[in-house]
Amino acid sequence: MISALQGRQQAMPGRRLRSVLLLLGAQMFAFLASSAMAGSEFAKLPAPHASIQPLEQMRLRGGASILPTSLSSVGKAAVKVVSQDQTSVKVVLRFRTNYKTRFGENVIIVGSLAELGGVETPTVTDVQKAAESGKGARMQYIKNDDWGLDMALELSPDADPPPVVQYRYCIVDDNKQHPPICEGGSKNGRILNLAGPADTYPAVMEIRDIWKSQSSLSSIFLSSAFSDVIFNDKLRSEQVVRAFKRTSSTGSANKDENLISVRLTIENPRVEPGHVMAVIGSCTALGNWEDGKVTPMSGLNYPLWEVEVDVPMHQMPLYYRYVIMEEKTKKVLAVEQGESAHKVEASPQDLEESLAVMKITDAGGKTCNRCMVVVNDDPDPAVSKNPLFKSQWRGAGVAVPVFGLRSDKGMGVGEFADIKGLVDWCRKAGLKMIQLLPVTDTISHSPSDERDSYPYSSISVHALHPMYLRLNDIEGLSAALKADIEKEAKRLNEDNYYKEAQWDKDLKTELDRPIDYPEVMRVKTGFLRRAFKEIGAKVMESEEYKEFFDRAEFWLRPYGLFCWLRDFFGSANPDEWGKLGTGINKEKLMSMTDEDSEFYKGISFYWFVQFLCHEQLLDASKYAATNGVVLKGDLPIGIDHDSVDAWYHPHLFHMNKKTGAPPDDYSEMGQNWGFPTYNWEAMQRDGFSWWRSRLNWMSQYFHAYRIDHILGFFRIWEMPSSATGGLLGRFRPSLPIHRDELRNAGMEHQIDRLCNPHVKKHLMERFFGHDWMRVKNRFFDDDGYETFKFKQGLCSEVEIEKIVEREGSCVGYKSKEEMIYNLKLLINNVVLLRDDDRPHEAFYPRIEMWKTTSFQELPGDMQNKLRNLYQSYFYGRQDQYWADAAMLKLPPLLDASRMMVCGEDLGMIPACVKGVLEQLVIMGLKIQRMPAPGESQGKFGNPDKYPYLSVCTPSCHDMSTVAGWWEEMPAHLRKEFWNVLLQRPGDPPHKFSTEIISMIVEQHMWSPSIWAVFPIQDFLAMDHHFASPNPRADQINWPPNPQHYWRWRSRISLQQLMQREDFSLRIRQLVEKSGRLGGY
Repeated sequence: MISALQGRQQAMPGRRLRSVLLLLGAQMFAFLASSAMAGSEFAKLPAPHASIQPLEQMRLRGGASILPTSLSSVGKAAVKVVSQDQTSVKVVLRFRTNYKTRFGENVIIVGSLAELGGVETPTVTDVQKAAESGKGARMQYIKNDDWGLDMALELSPDADPPPVVQYRYCIVDDNKQHPPICEGGSKNGRILNLAGPADTYPAVMEIRDIWKSQSSLSSIFLSSAFSDVIFNDKLRSEQVVRAFKRTSSTGSANKDENLISVRLTIENPRVEPGHVMAVIGSCTALGNWEDGKVTPMSGLNYPLWEVEVDVPMHQMPLYYRYVIMEEKTKKVLAVEQGESAHKVEASPQDLEESLAVMKITDAGGKTCNRCMVVVNDDPDPAVSKNPLFKSQWRGAGVAVPVFGLRSDKGMGVGEFADIKGLVDWCRKAGLKMIQLLPVTDTISHSPSDERDSYPYSSISVHALHPMYLRLNDIEGLSAALKADIEKEAKRLNEDNYYKEAQWDKDLKTELDRPIDYPEVMRVKTGFLRRAFKEIGAKVMESEEYKEFFDRAEFWLRPYGLFCWLRDFFGSANPDEWGKLGTGINKEKLMSMTDEDSEFYKGISFYWFVQFLCHEQLLDASKYAATNGVVLKGDLPIGIDHDSVDAWYHPHLFHMNKKTGAPPDDYSEMGQNWGFPTYNWEAMQRDGFSWWRSRLNWMSQYFHAYRIDHILGFFRIWEMPSSATGGLLGRFRPSLPIHRDELRNAGMEHQIDRLCNPHVKKHLMERFFGHDWMRVKNRFFDDDGYETFKFKQGLCSEVEIEKIVEREGSCVGYKSKEEMIYNLKLLINNVVLLRDDDRPHEAFYPRIEMWKTTSFQELPGDMQNKLRNLYQSYFYGRQDQYWADAAMLKLPPLLDASRMMVCGEDLGMIPACVKGVLEQLVIMGLKIQRMPAPGESQGKFGNPDKYPYLSVCTPSCHDMSTVAGWWEEMPAHLRKEFWNVLLQRPGDPPHKFSTEIISMIVEQHMWSPSIWAVFPIQDFLAMDHHFASPNPRADQINWPPNPQHYWRWRSRISLQQLMQREDFSLRIRQLVEKSGRLGGY
């Protein structure tokens, strides 16, 4: 049955579906026929006497009453059309909603019917596009902000699959003062179920909708993280598909009885497994408010809950409340509060007015109730006067990179299969989320080495990293190959694998049994090539592989060719590939990757490996979902310069630029990640299809994702390709300082002085001592008045590094590192940066310009004027500009999948960010030691005051763990934290203890944040047996160094973790005590 629902669209020959659109009220009919509508940009509404539309112009899904459990799959249901046979009926649909418009605004409906625009799945993005192109049906204003639209249909209500209309309301402005504004709700819009028995089908259905705000916090629970995982009830999806059965007050339904049918629906995903929504009310069918007489609702269209009742007119108006109850015991767990219950009023005479106007006399089934009212209620506390929940839902999770998992079956590194073991522990500990670092392929060197360990430097945004494959789980391998794999896995996994201490030069500490990335990759790659020889042909003939290839072909072909070229040339840098390095068109791609191509065997190896990765990660994801644990992925802000995406889609990137972050407390020179920046203008032209396909592909593995550096969607920190640090960056996009501003400030004549490196003799002497002339002669020319300028081509951090690395230091007592550092300081000794396109007209202040001697040697009045321009640039003129930029980019991305979205919004945060994230319902990140502006208590954030729409965590992969932070904190800050945040008297201990860690973890558990997520190192530090004696070794990344070697691996194996029942119980009790285990 389900497969039938998901069948392909088909036109049934010889069938007809008839429709008429009608504005409300006889007094408005003259308006319909008037020329006032002639100039409408939207679909013209035919007058009541207009000819009936032919079936082919309608788009109606036909069939039975049951829809697939996941609303995202409704869009795949077959399109059915119906004939005028004995099973077809006519019905008038009366859409009603309430919205307070401004002058010039109108409400339209966009949906799957042709008259509604023919938008099969009305996502927000698709509805906006449809509205902008003039599609959709206008509603008519009635009164008191009520809007209405009538439509007559002829359909077969008991067909299979079920007749369904999907639609969404939208506000359009005839004055073009703003773009179309869509309502929120489910990703694919509203669903109107038109299934039912033909004989008793109503003649008129009035659909009463409440406008759904896009900013509603309730939309979080419509994400796959909640509806497909946390609140997913397997039994709901396994119930037998049956027709929607009406609950009658009298036991029968016919035209002679004075009855009205009422369908109550509510979109509420927050219903725990084993529980159901139900209704109690004032009519006989709803129990007459008697205790124990609660009417359960159908959850087969979950998260939409439905129930139909026949109500005698003498029992109208109908009053009712929603409840949540245990399905088996019927125990009521939650009841709507509020002074007054919901109320439904309806008059058959008013509803049947449309029939008379349209002159329709044969509508409805043979023995039907003439009228039905469909009430779509909304549990959103922002619009409902009857709150159902006493508390806001909150959950807890664990953060860990896949590579950092340790298990008895691993091969020196964590693997996709280990996720399942972590899921088992999460169930024990009451944790509902696993947050991972990126798992995409980062292999940009051949052979792969430690430089490829950086998980945020993807060579493909779709391909998975082969490092995470569990080789012995591959089916069909020979016994000899399995034995060799087992032998190497044991060797790489041994505790005494290393014969000497492993030192991290960035963290300046010894590591505890870290990953040997190059060796792991060498061994696994060798085994995968042997596996390809043994089973490659067989796997690629399987139906599973062919299905995967058909879906992945758009990225898999260029990825396979890219990898083959990388290994052939020994480099992933396309500049070293000759003509192939300048890009490749689709025709050439198809030719080189064709089955008859001489390169096919080498290229198809990478396709084979990706299929194996796909199968293993998908298996882990399904296991997590089945066990109620959300798998949260990571969306890196950038891609590697030497990547298949940049090579195959170069027009989408600024390849001559680099991205990073401004300087902060952790990186005085700023960060330079080396990624090209995005060409957002080019991406916008095709509707951000690269991003949308990326997120759509990601959604098959993950139920939620973290947007890395979400601030980059407002503006990105961009450096020239000649930079290695982040000090010469500027925000893109941004409004620059114009030449006339400098002129008005009396500084126009100083532009060259402010933009060029200010290198004076005394500065050279300070940096290079009595040997400064050697440096001057090698790198500088005289510029007069004891001032020097860099020689042609040498005012480049990249070139300076190359020269010094090649030639060594020209000052005997200075190391190469010191020489490079000092020369970079001179390059960065500027006050203003020139715009690339308008170098003489537009400028940007260098970040922290007051720290430069170039600034410090300016007159005081000029310094003040520059500070004012600096303040205006960074904290004034950009806010609305950046908010508009984010609102252009983020909504299409959010609309690309049903994954729950979190944004990492740390760093230099513009004032507009908070409002945009709230408007788009994106959770921000709260880290206690990095409080956002206006959210600090002293030097720290207070978890008790975090907003609900946030993810709180005490640390992350880019910083020390809580234990490491405690020991590295200055004494005065440690005391402030101890006395103020932990509210402990006296002086704090210098060394961390499990008790201190436990206090900080518990503090975060009690925060109002919807999610509290903890790095696994912080959980382990709560226990004497699990805590690392050297917390500095538990830090994963060192952000100032983009070439940092990522090799952390947990000291404790998953097997050890599972054996400690007391530890798991302790965390579970903490989760439960703080209200993060569930409930209403």
